[in-house]
This record gives sequence, structure tokens and C-alpha cells, in this order.
Amino acid sequence: MGIRVQARCLDCGMTFAVDHGGGFLFHLLRCDSCGKTKSVGFDELGELHLRYLKGLQVLSSSASAARDRYIQESASVERISENEYHRGIEALAGKCRCGGKYSLDAPPRCPECHSTRLEEGEATLCYD
Repeated sequence: MGIRVQARCLDCGMTFAVDHGGGFLFHLLRCDSCGKTKSVGFDELGELHLRYLKGLQVLSSSASAARDRYIQESASVERISENEYHRGIEALAGKCRCGGKYSLDAPPRCPECHSTRLEEGEATLCYD
């Protein structure tokens, strides 16, 4: 589950919303250059996601536990590590229009000046 917080840029003063984290059915990536977000659904990942689930020791979410356990027990796919999985997600997400690349660990940026110097407040929304 992800959260949305209000943020203020410490360089230009702009106030805006920042989303952190994916949901039960998607990952949230952020451009490492401009900060724009992009969601990638587990269904878009196909076998990559199955291969990751196959190798999990602890299930990632109680909301999908039954489905994930079924995949672990019955899918005939080779397991991959979390690092391999993350590289695959980022490769699928591709490049942003600005020329940057989408990453799972890129910091949020001000949409006006692209600074990473932000002050974040309390969560204003939880989302899936």
C-alpha cells in the first residue's frame, strides 16, 4: 500500500503531492531526472513477477497471499533474486520523456525546479 504526502520544495517553495510506494497490484517508479512517476502493474510484468514470487521466503502481502502461495507451489518457473526482479521492472518501465530513467529508488523531486530538497508532511491519503 502506498501513501501520498504533501511536500514543499526547500529551494523554490512550491507545494505539491508526493506518492511513495506501490500497491497490492503495482510498483511505483520515479524518474531519476525529473521525478515523474510511472506505475507498472504486476500483470504487465508477466513471468518476471512469477519468478520473483517463486523465490520469496515470506509472502509480500496478506491481500494476495493465497494467490502467491499457489504460484510458489505450482508455477514451473526459475526463481530470481530481488535485485534481478528490480532490474527487470526498471528495464520494462524504460526511459522517461525527459531522458531520465524510471527507478524504484529515485528520490521525489519538485515538479517545478527538480530539486530533491523537500520537506514532507503527514500522509494525506493511503492508496492501493
